[in-house]
Amino acid sequence: MIRMWSKAAFWAGLMTGVATPVWAETSCKVGEMAAIPVTMQGMRAVVDTRMNGRPAPFILDSGAFFSNIWPAVAHEFALPQQPLPNGMRLGGIGGGTDATVATVRHFSLAGLDIPNVQFTVAGSDIGQSGLIGQNVLGLADVEYDLPGGMVRLFKPMGCGRAAMAYWTKGQPFFEIPIETKEAAHNHTVGTVELDGAKLNATFDTGAPQTVLSLRGAARAGVHPGDPGVEAAGWESGMGRRVVQGWTAKFKLLKIGNEELHNVRLHFADLGMLDTDMLLGADFFVSHRLYVSNLQHRIYFTYTGGRLFNAVAHADATAAVVAQNGADAAAPTDAEGYSRRGAMYVTQHDLPHAIDDFTKAIQMAPQEPRYPRERALAYLQQRRPVLAIDDLNTTLTLDPGDTRARLIRAELRLRAGNPAGTIADLDLLNGQLPHEDAARLQMAQLYSGADAFDQAIGQYDGWIAAHRDDAARSTAQNGRCWSRMLAGKDLDKAMGDCNAAVHAVPTNPSFLDSRAFLHLRQKDDRAALADFNAALAIDPRRPWALYGRSLAEEHLGQTTEAAHDRALATALDKRLPEKIRKYGIG
Repeated sequence: MIRMWSKAAFWAGLMTGVATPVWAETSCKVGEMAAIPVTMQGMRAVVDTRMNGRPAPFILDSGAFFSNIWPAVAHEFALPQQPLPNGMRLGGIGGGTDATVATVRHFSLAGLDIPNVQFTVAGSDIGQSGLIGQNVLGLADVEYDLPGGMVRLFKPMGCGRAAMAYWTKGQPFFEIPIETKEAAHNHTVGTVELDGAKLNATFDTGAPQTVLSLRGAARAGVHPGDPGVEAAGWESGMGRRVVQGWTAKFKLLKIGNEELHNVRLHFADLGMLDTDMLLGADFFVSHRLYVSNLQHRIYFTYTGGRLFNAVAHADATAAVVAQNGADAAAPTDAEGYSRRGAMYVTQHDLPHAIDDFTKAIQMAPQEPRYPRERALAYLQQRRPVLAIDDLNTTLTLDPGDTRARLIRAELRLRAGNPAGTIADLDLLNGQLPHEDAARLQMAQLYSGADAFDQAIGQYDGWIAAHRDDAARSTAQNGRCWSRMLAGKDLDKAMGDCNAAVHAVPTNPSFLDSRAFLHLRQKDDRAALADFNAALAIDPRRPWALYGRSLAEEHLGQTTEAAHDRALATALDKRLPEKIRKYGIG
């Protein structure tokens, strides 16, 4: 069975660092059990931990009922695993998945060593080592201060009626009732209102963006295909399936007594998740929240910055103004500047982010992570030369920084230096564990550098290690594409392409990969059918347009072929040269 580690032992470990904030109600006493530094990587909140003495960063996921390790990571750490009881499976976006339980003998979090911690082992590898979920975050009360780079666990006593937003110092704040842990199945769930529809919302730091279910969007009057609704990529989660996503604009979102106007939100089929909305990291990065599991209530303030998108805004007449924003205390060390810089990145405030990363570099010039972080900000500013300089600095300080090397490999490919890309990837091949999730990106970069044998080898390894992963169809499509461009093992390539299209039949990238493979196999009618299907979804795909022109030409449809070829070359003038290079046609 899944057991949480001894609560007594956990509290004993945390109590060593108790600090008592000043609370308005004198009978209310709160012990700060742990202060956990958080760094944003994109829209993922990441915390540093150690498993059995080795560094193991985790994604902070308040939407996960239990902490989880990715299967490949569990294998890399050689963690002993046991089956879940009674054939239990875990579920989420993308369906259900098999799972096991692993025990970490020594788990270090916030400087504390906690013995014999259990994790589920399951799901699609989205980076880091796994997820820190509610079996840690829901032990008592928790404060999510992502703008301040901190999550705090509290143990309150005598605080049944106290207002817990202690940082407001008497200023107004927002609040929303939440369900009990039992009723919410160990999640943080409240009722919000979207264009008049009352919806159950799960507060989920693990979701990079807020997502509505199809049912929730429909209750708010929005459906796929409605005017103004746009297709918006793919959503995935714990399960292997990926699902189509959309975005739509809504007039008013009420979260407790906070009102947000003109919000543009994603919605998708959330599958097995019993919720109408995942209120994601794009909400948390502009708010500070205290979740009182004792009172079943969240106290929160708006800290400034973007609200879901550039056009959303708070009610200008509300009494609650942005708090803990510009007036927050300035960092005092390099790590503080780094965390604040990462938060500025989430708000698309790149000049301030770069300033903070620069201060971190000046204060700790031997720390390789800070120039890597600044490089990523430079990339968002489309300044690749400065980014390369910073990545070179990182790799001089730490040749084993695999993330910096992978980013540099991609930049070298974009800059027309495939030999440099291959050199970086070859080094990475010897540095990364065989099961590492980054090998999928390595495969894609090898393929982009025309190193098809190396690409296929990386795809082979990744697919073998990630049998139940939502990115599996992407890997199968990539391996099919590499074999097609190389003109080898075309029957094996067709097996991969068919599997990818079967998994996600409306992905135009998968359809046009198979179409080019049909061209290689001289099956022009099948190629034309797949090109037509891909272009019906995305009419501005230059490779698909050019490929269709080849199929049409072979079938004697010369007028259509000339039209498609003109469209393709208008989008990419070098495309005919690329097609000839691979001998397609």
